[in-house]
Amino acid sequence: MKTIQLDREVLLNLYGDCKDSQIQVFSVFLSSYPEIKKNLYSAFESGNLNSLKRVLHFHGPSFMYLGIPQVAGSFKNLELKCSEVDTHFSIATDFAELMQAVERSWVQATIEMESFREAV
Repeated sequence: MKTIQLDREVLLNLYGDCKDSQIQVFSVFLSSYPEIKKNLYSAFESGNLNSLKRVLHFHGPSFMYLGIPQVAGSFKNLELKCSEVDTHFSIATDFAELMQAVERSWVQATIEMESFREAV
């Protein structure tokens, strides 16, 4: 299992020293997580690759705002693979790996929010 690390440089470039902005972004992600997960699974399980591509395109960039560009890149890579295959079964392993990364991102965001709370 790969470890998810926040890219502090990305966060600094996006938010500077504004912890309130970071807290807001992480809070929105954490509250939206169940919906993101549901949307991804629903799109995949539907077997409709165009629908999956749309959902991947919609949710992927949010991981960049969390300072997790490697996960945002995984969304983009899977979106591109959807155009190269005929059935969602062909990308089942890639999808499972993405969902593991999404789960680990949620864990990392939760840890980050705890560190914000402890700093106050």
